[in-house]
Amino acid sequence: MSPPEPTDPRVFRNDWSTLTPPTVGSWTPGPTVSIVIPARNNQRQLDRLLACLTHQTYPAHLMEVVVVDDHSTPRLRLPDRRPHRCRIEPAPPDGWGPGHARAHGSRISSGEVLCWLDPDLLVEATLIETLVRWQHTHSHAVSFADLRYALDHDPDPVDAADPVVARTLRRRFPDAPPHPRIARLLARTNDLRDADSLSYQAFVGACVTMSRALYESAGGVNPALTLGHDTELGYRLWQHGAIFIPDREARAWHVGSATATRTRVPGLRSDALSTLVPYARPAYRPRRRGEHRVPMVLAVVDAAQHPYELVRACVDRLLASTGVEVDVVLVADWDTEADWWVEARLIQAHYLSEPRVRFASHPPRTGFPAPYLLRVPVTCGVAPRTVAQLVDRAEWANAGVVELVHDTPQQLTLWRTRALARTAAEPDDLSTAVAAIHGRYRMQGRADTVDLSAIAVPHDWGIGARRPRPLTLLRHGWNRLAAVWHRSRDAVRRRPREH
Repeated sequence: MSPPEPTDPRVFRNDWSTLTPPTVGSWTPGPTVSIVIPARNNQRQLDRLLACLTHQTYPAHLMEVVVVDDHSTPRLRLPDRRPHRCRIEPAPPDGWGPGHARAHGSRISSGEVLCWLDPDLLVEATLIETLVRWQHTHSHAVSFADLRYALDHDPDPVDAADPVVARTLRRRFPDAPPHPRIARLLARTNDLRDADSLSYQAFVGACVTMSRALYESAGGVNPALTLGHDTELGYRLWQHGAIFIPDREARAWHVGSATATRTRVPGLRSDALSTLVPYARPAYRPRRRGEHRVPMVLAVVDAAQHPYELVRACVDRLLASTGVEVDVVLVADWDTEADWWVEARLIQAHYLSEPRVRFASHPPRTGFPAPYLLRVPVTCGVAPRTVAQLVDRAEWANAGVVELVHDTPQQLTLWRTRALARTAAEPDDLSTAVAAIHGRYRMQGRADTVDLSAIAVPHDWGIGARRPRPLTLLRHGWNRLAAVWHRSRDAVRRRPREH
């Protein structure tokens, strides 16, 4: 899909009011749409929804409906009243649940826009057209409907399409209550126009559309999650720069009341998503060694052509940060055979078993899926609370970039991943572009740093110096590797045994 350029391609933070989508009924739809419906043992509900989808105003030849049968007993069947391009696909046998079914349906479908619907919905005739017009306007738009609950109603599938054709569904359910959690979030953020870091929780998989390109670039659904798969995907879409749009004109109704199984999701501080969503992590619970988690901050350090002692002094201070979880990316040419190769091997030997440190040949452009990217000069040592203070300022100001300004050139810069994903500016203009989209905050000496440039470089190694003799390099390299091994062995011996 190649959508036209939006009126304002920047869309400050998430203020989608700057976008001007076409009016329903006044535009010629172009994107193909794949509607994915996960269903399990709910034939009656499925028949009712498919009857509603039969009368959509979106062109039938641009829509396909994929019903993923999540191991129903007996198997689901297609009713007589259904959209023209509609089929049932069995869910793979290696999993179960709506997340697993949605991941499979999204993978085997072919539409340029993905639309997820729950099988227990009643939808208006203009629902698909109303939601997809946002993807026609902006490629990063994620639009979701105004979900309501049709209390004490269970219409027969044979009669379900009649009010859809007559456009009387809203009059039939005038007092249908909204999703309580989503309603509170939208009221607090002015329908997400004043969105903050927790606005990803507005993403609910019951009725939502997004472009396939955006969905795949964010990584798609995690099929292993049986609880909160839509919240976790919403978090990654949010970090990837998606624009969340709650469209009040798109209305859908859950048949029945707002039961716990429909509205209950993992809370803000929950272990269900703690390894994948930093904001869902209990703040009082430290990270266990070897546990794979998405950190709050991804710190990038340029280690190329720098001595082992200097790199270690910088990285160890980052790993000792308190109040926020930090992972470190060391950037250098790790396959080099130049004079720096001994230092490169020493750095790798020291951090190879550290799960929070990774090695890269090029710096990452964003911190995805971490919410923040921190660029740290190798000669800058941070205090234990420095990174946490930067994050606190970014959260408080909702800024896209936070700069720690000192009299010295050792400047720390914290970038919001979501803001970086929203701009394609060159590195020289990145700060200006991010500030224009998401705002800038500058700190004047409110966090402690240490100048590490005084750490001595070995006298027999240095940039531009005469290449040391091979035996000298081997002797010094062996001595340093042996020292690292002895320290690691002593640390293991001192570690108390776990019973």
